[in-house]
Amino acid sequence: MILTAAIYILSALAALATLLMLFERNPVKAAMLMLAALLSTAGIYLALSAQLLAALQVILYAGAIMTLFIVAVTVTPQAWRDRPAPGRMARVLGLAAAVVILAELLKVSASLKIFTIGAGFEETGTLAIARELFGRFIFQFELLGLVILASIVGAAALALKKRTAP
Repeated sequence: MILTAAIYILSALAALATLLMLFERNPVKAAMLMLAALLSTAGIYLALSAQLLAALQVILYAGAIMTLFIVAVTVTPQAWRDRPAPGRMARVLGLAAAVVILAELLKVSASLKIFTIGAGFEETGTLAIARELFGRFIFQFELLGLVILASIVGAAALALKKRTAP
């Protein structure tokens, strides 16, 4: 009962942060709202006893990807940030597209509720997934960390080069 309530609250928080992010004009505030949505998703994983997914969500998305977004926002030229607001027609079309996508997602999620799992399904525990990921694929995880670090250093170098150029 408490876990179900926690899942609903975290889902509502993730949905609210996502909607606010879509309509936010300030890129830094939008990135922070995205971070709130990602952390809420990690909380949902924890409530569903998927600790490994929650840890990966925080480490990869909330940590590494959000760092890249913030670096990209700081490198972005000021002229892009100060562009004029979209017209009324563009806002109406965007909102209509969002409503259509939401309706489709609700239709798909409603059809998934009646889906039953066959008798041959075996649930894989978190320990088995962790052994697979960090056993055979440890090199790929380390390589991914190196690529993310190199991209952060490259973005910072580009930002410093633009600031020091006359």
